[in-house]
Amino acid sequence: MTPLQIVLAALISIGIPAVFLLIIYTLDLYASRTFRLVMVSFVWGAVGAVGFAYVVNSYVVMPLIRTLRLDHVWLYVALAPIVEEILKSLALLYVSRQTDFTYFVDGAIYGFAAGIGFSIMENFIYVLQNPQAGIALALIRGFSTCLMHGTAAALVGVAVGRFRFQRNPQRLLALGGGWFAAIVLHASFNAVSKADLVPPGLTMPLAVALGLAGVGLIATFISWGLREEGRWMLETLDRKVNVSAAEARAARSIASLDEVLEPVAAQFPHKAEQVEALVLFQAQLGIKRKILQRLDDADLRRKLQREIDQMQIEMERLRREVGAYVMVYVRSVFPEGAFNLWSNLESVALKSGQPDLQRWAAMLTTRQTAPAQRSIFGSIRERGEGSRPDGA
Repeated sequence: MTPLQIVLAALISIGIPAVFLLIIYTLDLYASRTFRLVMVSFVWGAVGAVGFAYVVNSYVVMPLIRTLRLDHVWLYVALAPIVEEILKSLALLYVSRQTDFTYFVDGAIYGFAAGIGFSIMENFIYVLQNPQAGIALALIRGFSTCLMHGTAAALVGVAVGRFRFQRNPQRLLALGGGWFAAIVLHASFNAVSKADLVPPGLTMPLAVALGLAGVGLIATFISWGLREEGRWMLETLDRKVNVSAAEARAARSIASLDEVLEPVAAQFPHKAEQVEALVLFQAQLGIKRKILQRLDDADLRRKLQREIDQMQIEMERLRREVGAYVMVYVRSVFPEGAFNLWSNLESVALKSGQPDLQRWAAMLTTRQTAPAQRSIFGSIRERGEGSRPDGA
């Protein structure tokens, strides 16, 4: 194997799993996960879990297999999956105690990161052991074994996330179910790829299909969690934190935020990034307020409450930077039947500077020639459209 082939095999071993990790990472639209904890999980999987798995498999499992005179297939199908899934998920016991860990969406992402870290290091080991088939091996494993490791660890992450925020007695059963599902998935994959249970021509396609299906399963879990978090936001983003119902709907619609806020970006291009940051911040605040209601741990509750208090201060700073005039326009993008403009206008205007107050007074007192039912939002749109060049 030439040096160029070695480099190419190494790049494939890293690149394919890393791309899938990036895909899963970006699925979290509310950005509640943090890069720091993703890296903690990844490094643990690549270094800690692989190192301990090597020690346990070499000095405990293999001697046990020899003592019991079992076939080595037991290592791959029955024993290694148990050892590796437990070790990969140990990082989750740490990250789940952090205030940055909000819901099982985060658990899925952190677990997937740990599994991908484990698989990349394992890829290097296999490629070094089989240098003549290094590139092909890296490609096959990148779309099969790597994704299986990520999916299995992510299943445990989902279970840890559910365990953390449930209060019923069944939560221990749910946590055990996550580990059981991960071990069964791992064992089934190894049975297909190493135990000659399927015809040789089907082994590789079936392994790749299982790997890709696993990623689809985790993406489904994340989508489910995001929908639930969206419902939380409508429950918790209210007048107590100075967020209108229209802004709450903006936070919930963050998947299509760029499209929905396009008129805001066209009207106020210098404020567009701040508006998007504010909406995302409000989404995160709503999720954390709901999590606070569900936590039993007193220490975690205190930490999270301090973080929420700081977030509210930061949210008000962002709102002031955006300005009252732009904020009313933002709210107009998400109209609602129950949205009482006039009751909200008073609180907004009171926080406005003198130039904004003059603008409010002009809009509210100028005689209109249009039909009476036209809203103030229409006035704002027309003023903005009139200021745009060439009527664009």
